[in-house]
Amino acid sequence: MPKFVHLATEPQVINNEQESFAAQCVAATPIAKLDADGQLAVAIWNVYKQQNAGWQTLLSQLAEQNQLLLLQEVKLSDEFQLWRQQNNQQLAMVHAFSQDHIPLGVMSLSQVAASESCGYLTTEPLIQFPKSSLLSYFPLSNGETLLVANLHSINFEYALDSYAAQLQQLLPALSAHKGPIIFGGDLNTWRQARLLMLTQMTNQLGLIAVIPEDDKRTTVMGYPIDHLYYRGLTLESSKVITTQSSDHYPLLAQFSLVES
Repeated sequence: MPKFVHLATEPQVINNEQESFAAQCVAATPIAKLDADGQLAVAIWNVYKQQNAGWQTLLSQLAEQNQLLLLQEVKLSDEFQLWRQQNNQQLAMVHAFSQDHIPLGVMSLSQVAASESCGYLTTEPLIQFPKSSLLSYFPLSNGETLLVANLHSINFEYALDSYAAQLQQLLPALSAHKGPIIFGGDLNTWRQARLLMLTQMTNQLGLIAVIPEDDKRTTVMGYPIDHLYYRGLTLESSKVITTQSSDHYPLLAQFSLVES
């Protein structure tokens, strides 16, 4: 029997204080800085709607080792909410659509709350399901503000119209931001033209790609589809963790802040 799926008509950013927001952006008052003594560890992972066994164990390890987790294909089930509470993670999520009345979309988890989070939706042209993007702002200990972009990119389109439109949605905020940036997620770069478009945009913004020396990132048609870019930070190390807990492998990066 097919599952009931509700398509969201506008972004709904979910955080800890209230269940959902019809508005595009929500704000909070952070009680601490995101980094730890000038060090910032980040992981990105498409969790495949938590369908595979072992996701809690790996996600707990990532939460313990990283101040910031950029997740895609998150299903905000009771099981996930229990995991989040047990691991003391702050959450911001864009509700792309619902499955069995449970929200799905991109989510950023962190040890401190973002000062502001803004959600965006772009509809897949073929299957008419929304894909979500999330921008979040975090205070850093050097006095700067980190802008974090978390995306699950358009997939089921050979042309580039909707793929480009999703990236263009984020450009005004990214271009206006003068501080450091983290930009990443499941970017579905499964052909050269997509990767070229993404590269042109990230180059325009002065972003640098994180490419691990032992690059085991998940690939489609020979192209890695999970990406992490940065600006205004110093990359110390990066790696990929292989796992059977999702159809994607997590990508991790360790940064240090640049003295302002």
